[in-house]
Amino acid sequence: MIIEKAFYLRNDVVQIGLELLGTILHTRVDNKITSGIIVETEAYCGANDRASHAYPGKLTKRNKIMFEAGGRAYLYLIYGIHYLFNIVTNKANMADAILIRAIEPLSGLDTMMQRRGKNSMERLTSGPGILTQAMGIDKS
Repeated sequence: MIIEKAFYLRNDVVQIGLELLGTILHTRVDNKITSGIIVETEAYCGANDRASHAYPGKLTKRNKIMFEAGGRAYLYLIYGIHYLFNIVTNKANMADAILIRAIEPLSGLDTMMQRRGKNSMERLTSGPGILTQAMGIDKS
């Protein structure tokens, strides 16, 4: 089931983050399908949250998508190595977002292991940077 955009336009980023737990994230990259159950999220409450890229209401080239209406992906590179996948929430100019921190893999396990250079399921998708690598999520 695809989550409707209205789900992301609500104003309680923490509640949305909680409701995303147990939903399934799917990707299709280079015709390879992967999926997993979202098991960990982290909510960032826009301009008032010191941990948010939008704090203190500062719009930059990097975070400008956070100031758009909810339902968009906010991807950024951390440490020059890992892309992190966030979902923007709330109405425009609120800059709320939810970081998807971990999933429980469901399908495309061989593809995930290949992308991660692993031959086991250990720590395959248990962090925001390795999750995006396993799922094939990047700026492209």
